[in-house]
Formats: sequence, C-alpha cells, structure tokens
Amino acid sequence: MIIGADFEKMSLKWGDLLILEPNTFLTDTAMSAICFYLALKLWRGHSKNPFVNWFIAFFVMLGISTFVGGLGHAFYFYWGTVGKMPGWITGVFAVFCIERAMISFVYNKKAQKFYQYMSSIKVLVVFGIFIWLCLNKPVMEKPDIGFLPIAINTILGTILSAGILGLVFYRKHQAPFHYFTYGVLAMLPAAFFFLMKINVHPWMDKNDVTHILLSVGNVFFYVGISKVATQLDAKFNIESEG
Repeated sequence: MIIGADFEKMSLKWGDLLILEPNTFLTDTAMSAICFYLALKLWRGHSKNPFVNWFIAFFVMLGISTFVGGLGHAFYFYWGTVGKMPGWITGVFAVFCIERAMISFVYNKKAQKFYQYMSSIKVLVVFGIFIWLCLNKPVMEKPDIGFLPIAINTILGTILSAGILGLVFYRKHQAPFHYFTYGVLAMLPAAFFFLMKINVHPWMDKNDVTHILLSVGNVFFYVGISKVATQLDAKFNIESEG
C-alpha cells in the first residue's frame, strides 16, 4: 500500500499497441456498464417525469464519462491529457443532471428556480476554473491539476443534491429518499482514497477503489429512484382516477 503517491502505471502490450492502466480501464468499463444498465431499467420500468428523466440522463452521462475516461487512461501514451478531457467534461454534466433530478422534487417553485440557477452558475464556474488552469498551469504534464476542480465539483454536487436534499426530502415527505443518503455515504470514502492518493495495490489503486465505491453508491441511488418513482406513479394514477 502507498499513501500520498501513486504506483508506477501498469501497462500491457498487445502487438505494437501499448495499453496503460488496464486495471483502471476495466473498472471504468464495469462502472459504465452498470450506469447504462440502471438507465435502461429506469427507462423501461417507470413513467417519465422530470425526476426520472433527469436521473436517466445522469446515468447515461456518467456511463459515457466513465467509458471514455477509461479509454483516456488506457491510451494515455498516445492521447496524453487531452484524451482524458472528454471524460472530465461529461462528468461535469453528469453531476449537473443529478442536481437537476433532485431539484425537480422541490415543491416551492421560487426555491426550485433558485437552486436551478445556482446549479447552472456552478457549471460555468467549474468550466471557467478548468479553462483557466489549462491556460495557466502545466495541466498537460500534470493532469491531476486539471482534474481537481472536476473532482471537487463531483464531491460537492453529489453531497449537496443526493445527500443533503435527499435527507431533507426524507424528513419532509417520508418518501424513501434515505437511499440517496446511503448512496452518498457509500461514495464518501472514494473522495479520501482519491484525494489522499491511497493506493492498495498496483492492480487496485485509488481509481479502482473509487470506481467500485461509486458503483455501489449508484446502485443505492437506483433503489431510491425506483421507490420514489413508484410512489409518484401511484399518486399520478390516483389523481387521474379522481
């Protein structure tokens, strides 16, 4: 185990092709597959409303982000830091989607519009900081510098939306939003593993542990979404019959 530093990148050769961090590519791909599967389950299993639609978008965007992020790791020798950026950018939009999903459940329209406005501003601020770093710091040589605002945005956005709002909704509506809190709690250790560079093994580094914990958290999110959406469907049916 190494704390505060990274192992030397694992590599595989396939003919003339050099693949870096195959372990991270595998866990990224597994997380991506889980995200797409959960999105499909939501699409097929529930009536469409803003809450469900935004979460479908969240899982799709996160699935894209993790898959192209895995490719960025695998082909870093050829693509460099630029190859990682599509995964970072789609990751910001994934966080935006989960924020909008949770905000859609805010009944007070003024508060809802305020939260939507703040969510949109946050996206612009994150991209502004990211662009500034790319122009003024050695991001191409040290990609962790460019990824830092993306990581902080992911941590804060997920905690504030799924964690804090989920807890508020659970106490206020007695709906099964506590599963979102469970999901955030499952994900929280990932922040420590990643930011503190806690690497268990060359084949199970901070990225791999992060992907596993995020996948567990996403499954909790799905359970919460499914249960809340079922209640929304039942309420809509009752109102329609009435």
